[in-house]
This record gives sequence, structure tokens and C-alpha cells, in this order.
Amino acid sequence: MPNGKSPKTWLIGVNLGLMLLVAVLSQGEPVVLAGTVVALAVINGIAAFLMAVSGKLNWVTAFLLSALLVFIIGLGICGLMLSNLGGMH
Repeated sequence: MPNGKSPKTWLIGVNLGLMLLVAVLSQGEPVVLAGTVVALAVINGIAAFLMAVSGKLNWVTAFLLSALLVFIIGLGICGLMLSNLGGMH
């Protein structure tokens, strides 16, 4: 963890950075973005469980917040991209 950063903000920044990297590399492909969002949310959920088992409660909060934000922001972006596809409704 970088000096002076709380685990919550650092972890959320890393996850959102990973989503941005995947979005750029996949050129905004909705299927890839949706898969990445779900994968990151699951990975963060598993990490939160592992931190809870090991007794590191501040990391549990960080991983759960990160999973929630990645899921909400990622699916919102995917929904926005899909709504701009045109006559597919």
C-alpha cells in the first residue's frame, strides 16, 4: 500500500484503473467490459472473504466497497454503451 493512502481509496483506484485499461485495450467491447466487471467484483468478493477469515477487517471493508463500486460503475457504463447501439431495443 502506498504511503499515506488508506486501503479503501488505494484499492478502489487500482480496480477502476484495471477497468479503464481493459476498456482501452478492448476498444470498448461491451461483452469484454461486462465480463471484466463481473470478474473484478467476484475477485474482490473472494478477497473480502479471505480477509474476513484472516481477521483484517479494514481490508474487508476496502474489498467490499471496491466490489460494489466496480459493479455499479461498470454495469452503468455497459448499459450506457448498449443504449447507444441504436435499433436493438
